Amino acid sequence: MAVQVWIGEKPEHSNERRAIVALANGLERLDGLYLILANFSVGGRNIDLVIIKQDAIFIIELKHCDGKIFGDVNGPWFVEGANGERKRLNPGRKNPYNQVISYYYSLINFLNDHRGDFLSPQKASSVDFRTCRRVVVIAPTIQEGSKVETDWKVELKGLDELPTYLVTERSSEIDLSDEEMQAIPQLLHLTRWSEINALLAGVLPRLEEVRDEPPPSQPAAQPTQQPAQQPAAQAEAQAPAAPPAPPPGLWERISQGARLATATWTGRATVVLSVLVLVLVFALLNRPAPPPPIADQPAVSVLVSTSEAAGGADARGILPSESCVWSGFQAVGRRPGAEPDTWENVGVGGSAPALAPAVVVTLEEVSFCEGNITLSWSVRNNMDDATVVMPLTAENVSVRDSLGNEYAISDERSRPAELEVGPRSRAQGSMVIERPVNQSAPTLVVQLRRLPFGEATWLVPITLAK
Repeated sequence: MAVQVWIGEKPEHSNERRAIVALANGLERLDGLYLILANFSVGGRNIDLVIIKQDAIFIIELKHCDGKIFGDVNGPWFVEGANGERKRLNPGRKNPYNQVISYYYSLINFLNDHRGDFLSPQKASSVDFRTCRRVVVIAPTIQEGSKVETDWKVELKGLDELPTYLVTERSSEIDLSDEEMQAIPQLLHLTRWSEINALLAGVLPRLEEVRDEPPPSQPAAQPTQQPAQQPAAQAEAQAPAAPPAPPPGLWERISQGARLATATWTGRATVVLSVLVLVLVFALLNRPAPPPPIADQPAVSVLVSTSEAAGGADARGILPSESCVWSGFQAVGRRPGAEPDTWENVGVGGSAPALAPAVVVTLEEVSFCEGNITLSWSVRNNMDDATVVMPLTAENVSVRDSLGNEYAISDERSRPAELEVGPRSRAQGSMVIERPVNQSAPTLVVQLRRLPFGEATWLVPITLAK
């Protein structure tokens, strides 16, 4: 088989099982090994779907939306129905962007922590799991008139776009052998779906078993009585024609087309695209409601950068676990909104003048060393006629970890107490928390309350020396 299905827990609903099996059947038509990891937990997050191939890993958050969709990286997303009524998507939980970001950090932190368990020393230094793809998928499609502002960290795809993306996307910094790929679900304590072959046979007929549909212009002949004394050869020649096959069902049609098309790589890819669209729609329409948020997933919006880091530094935000200093350079860029005293998110690395940020706030570094937590900031003011201010105080910045522990900022140790940045200028500062971080927490949540441009939130993976 070219595909393996690994699960944390077996899907409870038959429709989910059928969808996973059909997805596996489609991927099986392609060359190389594909792993489907479904319904598993890592780092306190329950992930619906991860797909691994030799040169890419995809972390997918699926959302069904019957209408236009509106949202950005920070704040709630809404679905607008045909009657113009807007309803919040994912009420009481993170928006889809921040959901897939949190899944990404949980998974790649796990992979980085265990890279020595399944990669050779040489490969462990070259494979970069930070290049795992993060994808929010809107099913069945992103309707015309939708407006979702995201950034380079997360791909936004309609379900109709996803199959091509899965087949064609790759990462130059991920290169895994079959054995290395299979080690990942084993380290996650997932199990092979032992019933996969039986389920494949029950949902999608094997290609060699699919019957051709007879041409409608050639009805089958009526059977005739064959005398018992006829020679065998004559009896075979005069054997009655088989009755016409019943009209093929949905899965028969898919398989029938696959048999005809899979002679070439292009044909095989086409089959996969069709199967994936159908089965993912099927799965989304029948997936159970998500569970309520758990203790380490507070219902707050989370923003992890909007584009390239200020100053051009690496903004991918993950360091090897042997360091007690995180240097992720997560930047948030905003510009004044259409309404007074409002701001809107924009990328910080774009070249279009109309989309350039007026103010960029960057969390450059977080140190967990020597029993303290030190946060280093920079603020860049791109405006020509205004000064911006960012107080480095507990009143303006709050810090907690993903387990709910609060960390009070020592205002007297902030340097300076207030970042004041004039037009076309940049300034830096730091703040200190006089207590160690909880080593059981995977993530630090840093939230800007008000100045200089309203609420924003950063997620920081906690790195500690071992």
